[in-house]
Amino acid sequence: MDEKNNKYRMYPASINEDQKKIIGTVDKAIDAKQQQDSPNELKEVLSHINRDAVRHFTTEESYMKIFKYPGYQYHKEEHQDFSSKALAYRKIIVDSDSETANEILEYLKTWLVKHFQEADKKSTEHFNKNELRQIHD
Repeated sequence: MDEKNNKYRMYPASINEDQKKIIGTVDKAIDAKQQQDSPNELKEVLSHINRDAVRHFTTEESYMKIFKYPGYQYHKEEHQDFSSKALAYRKIIVDSDSETANEILEYLKTWLVKHFQEADKKSTEHFNKNELRQIHD
């Protein structure tokens, strides 16, 4: 197997790690708002959510192109929708009361979990069928 294909085979493991990190960051934002942390600290955590999600989405989309994933366009549109909402909600979350902020953050978390469990699962299954498999030690 050439080096390029070996690199691709590692991707499913990185999908799981990215997903865990993103959900963990949303949980940090929820905790920060509940603890009444400074607005700057909350903004920082919210920036990490978007940064990590966009990085994950970009990587995932590159593999979808490489492996000609048939649901690519719809999946990409879901990513764009989340990114737009996350940016729009950022200021609202910082300036809102804890209840409103928690509702928005829970919405973002629910969206991500659903996306990871449904859409990402489908793309990962496609990758696995095309020899992009997680390597187990």
